[in-house]
This record gives sequence, structure tokens and C-alpha cells, in this order.
Amino acid sequence: MGVKIYWMIIVAVIILGLIMPQKGYYKKYYVILMAGLHTFVCGFRYMYLTGDLIKYSNGYNFYYENPGISWVSETVFNGGRNAGFEWMKKAFALITHGDFQIFLIVLAIIAEVGLAILIYRYSPKPWLSYLVWNCMGFFITYDFCAIKQGLAMSILVFAMICILEKKPIGFLVLTLLAGFVHMPALVFLPAYWLMGRKVNVKTIVTYVITAGLIFIFRDSIVQFLQDIYYAGNDEVNFVLQSDHLGGRFIVILLMIFAGAALKGFREKDFAGIFNIMIVAAILQMFSGYDNVFTRFADYYLQFAVLYIPMIFYKLEYNVALDQNASVPILQFNSKSIRLIVLFVTLILIWWYWKTQLGITITYETDNYLNFRFMWDVAS
Repeated sequence: MGVKIYWMIIVAVIILGLIMPQKGYYKKYYVILMAGLHTFVCGFRYMYLTGDLIKYSNGYNFYYENPGISWVSETVFNGGRNAGFEWMKKAFALITHGDFQIFLIVLAIIAEVGLAILIYRYSPKPWLSYLVWNCMGFFITYDFCAIKQGLAMSILVFAMICILEKKPIGFLVLTLLAGFVHMPALVFLPAYWLMGRKVNVKTIVTYVITAGLIFIFRDSIVQFLQDIYYAGNDEVNFVLQSDHLGGRFIVILLMIFAGAALKGFREKDFAGIFNIMIVAAILQMFSGYDNVFTRFADYYLQFAVLYIPMIFYKLEYNVALDQNASVPILQFNSKSIRLIVLFVTLILIWWYWKTQLGITITYETDNYLNFRFMWDVAS
């Protein structure tokens, strides 16, 4: 099947999005179909498709072969750091008699059901949300490969739903649970407060000053994080004094400017997610040190699946409005918006090829482009 499977998903997202309802009650059929397609492809992929999966499967087999190991041992609990993921692996290893494929199917279901609920309830154009999810690399990077962070990100999808539904206790519980699965997910704790901030001149100036100060003291911040999070790990040593911000930083800035120019901030949910994108940009500023900071940013950036469709389309549900907030700087009619969305679609597909599907994989072990279903590989 190889790389063709990824292009087939994109074709399905767009073509079915054009012919199936995208509004009202009946849009659920499109969302269900997309959730099923993504779950099927992700869950039934060959379980050793990448080096990450091989590493996780080794730990999975270890728990099956050593059922007596304590749940609070150093191997499993590790002082509480990422213990939730290890507990889940150990439990499923024992329940499934070491069948790692079942574990991957369960993770795929969790990820795709959460995403489907978020898109169904809060995206004004489901097909565009799924296009963003694929083309910005979230599906391949986290649902396919980095499954520990992928699980934490899926939990934060439910946490975002709690924010949008004004359920602070649920948000706090889910965010702490995500942090128990993957400690860096705790970076999302300010999100509830951020989503409630108004976007005005004062807010923008605050962000600019904050970003400037962070950039000035970035070396000290990175060194502090390395000393705290990676204490005792000699294999991790970030390169300090990096001036590289990364191409994604520019992309996120363009998204931010597009939102301000084309949407404005009358819709409170959009204004809240605009704040989320700002934080994603600030975290992405550290990407020149190590790819781990891109992973931090993705805890926020994943909600581009709502942000980008919201720029161009109005939400159906009863949207809370701030009549005193700024209106769009640029006004376009519906025909112009369709042309802009077409252009954005082409850019997203190009970005997908540039960053995910058209690259050269250095290590064959990590070659996710050589996609195979579980039944394509002999036992």
C-alpha cells in the first residue's frame, strides 16, 4: 500500500466532504465515516511500522512476560513520570496476552472518537478540519507513531470540549490525567484561562512583550527545562543559543494574522482558540533547540482543526458574541471566501507533501511511508 494510503485518505476527506452534508444533523454521517476510516487505517496498521512502535511493543511484551512486576516499581511507575501510559500498557498486555495490535486498535478508537466529537460539535466545516488534521501531520505523527503523546493529546481534546462547554472541573481532571500519561501535557493547564481572555490591543501587546522576553531569555529557559525534566538523562543535551525558529513558526504566525484579518474576534470561542494559537507560536519559538519543543507546541496547535475552519465559516450552534470586540479587517463575499478556501486547501496539501509524504526517511526502521496493514506482513 505504501504512501498511497495517505493520499487516499486526503481524497476521501475532500471528495466526500463535497458530496456529503457539512451542516446540521446530517453532517454526523460524514464525521462518522471519517472517524471510521481513520480508525481502520490507524488501528490495523502493521504494529511495527516505525521505531517508536517497536520500542513501545518491547515494553508491552516485557509486561506480559513479567506479570509479577509491581505497579509501583521503578520500571512501571518511574516516580509518577508518564506512569499513566505505563499502567495502561501493563494492563492491556495482561488482558490481551501480549497482543500489541489490540492495544494500537484501542488507542486509535480513543483518538478518533475524541476528534470526531470535537469536530462534530464545534467545527463549521468538518471536511476542512479533517484536512488540517492530516495535512499538518497530527494523524501520522501522533496517531501512528508517537502514541504516548498521541494518547495525551486525545485526552486534551476532551479537555478542550470541557472548556467549550464551561466545565472547569472536567477540564482540570482531564488535563491532569493527560499529564499522568505524558508529563509535558501539563503545559496545557493555562488553556482554560487563556480561552476566556478577550483579544484586544492590550492582549496583543502583552503577547508581544511576553514573546520578546521569552526569546531574550530562551537559553536560560531551555537549560532550566532540561535540568528539571531530563534530570539524570545524559542522552538529552539541547543545543543552546539557537536562533532558528523553524518554518512552522512562520506558518503559525500566518494563521494568526489570517484569523485577525479575516475573522475578527466577535465570536468568543474563536477568540479563545486564537489565544491558543498564540501560545502554540510562542512554544514553537524553541523548536530550533530540539524537536521536543515542537511536541510541546502541538498540544496547543492541534486545535487548528477548529481554528482554520472558524476563520472562513460561521458556527451553527448558539455562539456567544462580544459586540465590543473588533470586526474583520478584510471583508470578502461568499465567492471570494470559496476561492480563498481553495487556495488554503492547496497550500495544506503542499505542506503535507513537503513535511510528511515527500521527505526522505533516513532510517528505514522509521519509514512510515512504507505503510502496510497487519495482514500484509507474515507473522
